[in-house]
Amino acid sequence: MGAKARDLWMPAVSELSKLRVMEGLNVRVRDAGLDQHIRELADNMKQIGFKSSKPIEVFIVEEEGGSVAYVSDGHCRIEALKLALSEGAPITNFPVVTLPTKGIGLEDIVAGLVANNEGRRLSTFETALVAKRLLSYGWSPERIGERLHFGPVYVEQLLEVVAAPISIIEMLQKGEVSVGLALEVMRKHRGDAVKILQEGMATSVKKGKKKVTKADIPGGRLDKVVKSQSKPLYEAAKNISKDPAFEQLSEENRSLLQGLLDEIEKKEKAAEDKARKAEEKAAQNARENAAGNEEAQVA
Repeated sequence: MGAKARDLWMPAVSELSKLRVMEGLNVRVRDAGLDQHIRELADNMKQIGFKSSKPIEVFIVEEEGGSVAYVSDGHCRIEALKLALSEGAPITNFPVVTLPTKGIGLEDIVAGLVANNEGRRLSTFETALVAKRLLSYGWSPERIGERLHFGPVYVEQLLEVVAAPISIIEMLQKGEVSVGLALEVMRKHRGDAVKILQEGMATSVKKGKKKVTKADIPGGRLDKVVKSQSKPLYEAAKNISKDPAFEQLSEENRSLLQGLLDEIEKKEKAAEDKARKAEEKAAQNARENAAGNEEAQVA
């Protein structure tokens, strides 16, 4: 099995057994959805063959005894090809491309499971497994986000969701709950999170929906109403703190109310400072770009 990097080659199906899967590189979670996907791929191959536009991607590792080809992309296609062949598909060859041996490390290959995926998109939990493995390589959440094209907050959520109870992971796999809502319920209700999400899903199903939302969670509607009235409540709290009768409240209630107001004011100031710095940076970039354009015109 020899070929130059990125060249398309067509080995015989008898050489399928020479392709190996490195532990940790196939993050697919075996479930009904994955089985159905492989079934559909196999049926398609039986009808039109293995499309050369969707080759198996491999990387070569020199091991004792010679070169070994490990699969980096196309695990489902390999399973589908084996299934199609077992059912009599007249396929004699399959397409393969080889990754360059220079400038690419195992970390890049793992990141490519998300960033360069040519087949069925990874589920949220499968993506979380990739993020966890990159973290184990010493990557920071910021670097993971940059490589996978995710924001830092979402990366932190992915790293947290890896430790979710199996029942919640199954809901994530099926698309029955978002990462954000799952984590919110886990943080708030801890040991009761599974029960609450399952009850929320039951409520969602009764409404004819396939995904649980915050409104389906016990107390979710109240949270939504409170959030919509947060500004009036804030203004009312400020007015109460300025009222002469405020001093007649118990010390505990005065401290509670004043503490909340101080915290909001602190976050408001931080948000304003952040926005001001962003505006200043944008203005500076605009000036630098304008200066660069002027220099280019002079040249």
